[in-house]
Amino acid sequence: MPCATRFWTTVAIALTAWIGNSVRAADTEERETYVCPLDRTTTLPVGSDGKSAPRMYTDLEIPTQAYTNLVVACPKCGYAAWVGDFSRPVDPATESFVRGSLTQTARRAAEDPVWTYRHHLQLLRRRNAPLREMIGANLFATYVQKRRRPHGGSDTIVEREVMAIRKEVIALLAQALRDDPPRTQRTRLEWVYLLGELTRLVGDTEHAKPLLAEACKDKDNLGATLGRMACEQAEKASKRDTFEEYRDGVVNPVAAVAPKVDPTTVPAQPTPTGAR
Repeated sequence: MPCATRFWTTVAIALTAWIGNSVRAADTEERETYVCPLDRTTTLPVGSDGKSAPRMYTDLEIPTQAYTNLVVACPKCGYAAWVGDFSRPVDPATESFVRGSLTQTARRAAEDPVWTYRHHLQLLRRRNAPLREMIGANLFATYVQKRRRPHGGSDTIVEREVMAIRKEVIALLAQALRDDPPRTQRTRLEWVYLLGELTRLVGDTEHAKPLLAEACKDKDNLGATLGRMACEQAEKASKRDTFEEYRDGVVNPVAAVAPKVDPTTVPAQPTPTGAR
């Protein structure tokens, strides 16, 4: 399994724990519907196949529809929430915001996961959702965005959106490590690794190096797989390598966002893991 795949598998497991009770499994026998608390419209989670559940996630990097059923959006008013929260009563201020700001793009949000998460994140920010919930929602949003990458390549608009979300996750993770740190050392190291890897992928290898080095130094506490990955990514950061492996190959998000980067400062594209 490629190291990037193993990394996001770990993230998927962690995210399910972060989101916790706010997410419930979809019906495994038939497609489950949800009733909007604002206008009683019945709708389906975006991309749901009716048989996917959070506990079934193995890798959010592969082209799967599983993760999109975590969020549902109303096609009439645009209200969006985790599937487990969607039909709960909504306060008047939220209702006013939805009707005034989200209705115009309601149909898109009910059909396109990118817009579903845009609506969802706006509402989470408005209610000042907990740090860990915001981290999870933003990371899921990056997975949805990354699926828009053209096969074997990149798109400037997509990369800018992915980078903007990642920068928000970086800020939230740093705040969580200060204000709501994990209780166990291993989990804290996993967060440090995630913070370092996201920092590397947005092009800030100088700040990524000490974070990844810290995770690498305590690799035995991280476990064999994640510990080895921490050291591999720490070495990449030391070489100013900002390339990312993903389901369709290898891409340099930094170069895609800023195509005029001096080529002498950008490392040569690495061979994808598993390539012959």
